[in-house]
Amino acid sequence: MIDVQLLEGMRAAAYRAALGVVSDEAVAARVAQDVVAHLIRRGIADLADPIAHAAACGAAEATGSGRAA
Repeated sequence: MIDVQLLEGMRAAAYRAALGVVSDEAVAARVAQDVVAHLIRRGIADLADPIAHAAACGAAEATGSGRAA
């Protein structure tokens, strides 16, 4: 079973990181959702710090996907 609080923390960290790159809250929310979904598929248990990893992925995804303003 996946810890809901962990997922929410990951989503929030990815959202804040994406929002640091893009100015559109809706885009940042989509990036955060994509990041969490990807990390679930990849395997959260393999990550030393899932929240920090989600934040790093959120910033990278917002920057690298052409979504950055």
